[in-house]
Amino acid sequence: MNLRIVIALALVAAFLLGESRATADKESDFKTAAASSGCKAIPYSSLKSSCNSQQSYVHSWCDGGKGPVKCNKGGSNGLKSELKKQKEKLEALKKKKKELENKRSRSKDDKEKSKLKDEIEDVDDDINKTKKAIDKVKKDLDDREDLIDKTIYNIGKCVDYRQAVMNVFGDALDKVRGESDPKIKPYATTLRNKYQASKRGHEIAIKDKKNALSICKKEEL
Repeated sequence: MNLRIVIALALVAAFLLGESRATADKESDFKTAAASSGCKAIPYSSLKSSCNSQQSYVHSWCDGGKGPVKCNKGGSNGLKSELKKQKEKLEALKKKKKELENKRSRSKDDKEKSKLKDEIEDVDDDINKTKKAIDKVKKDLDDREDLIDKTIYNIGKCVDYRQAVMNVFGDALDKVRGESDPKIKPYATTLRNKYQASKRGHEIAIKDKKNALSICKKEEL
């Protein structure tokens, strides 16, 4: 047999063997993916790698690892209301102290003066306590502002990474829809359903986080 023909046949055989192995490997990848969940359910190596990378950030930013991912509704208004109440109380106490001092300065009765002095001291104590209460509320408001700013940032990052993972499943969904190999198609159908469910799950999670973000923005001081 002509040497060129022998070489050509050998190349064809090698090619067919390679194709057969590639098909077997692909079928195995799809079978494994169909029995898995999450990023492991993606048989395409580059998309699976991208999914794993983005998913690790989802856990960090959406599960509280990087900090809070929600604001307590009404917390800011409660603190602002408390600050207003304490300030009004302080003004009333200052007014009361001034009235007592004027009354004491006009009094000619030593006993009454002594009584008024004690009352003034009591009011002074209340004024000092109220000032401390105001300082505490102001600090709580500062802490609240920092918390809200951080939470808004964290939720934004969470949404970004969830969107990225959802996009990966969208790309995987497009690819499995194009699979035509009869050996692959049953697994591709299973994976298609998995990806659609994953996309819906991420859409719901993103909607929840956007609602949380809306609440936080309303809580901004």
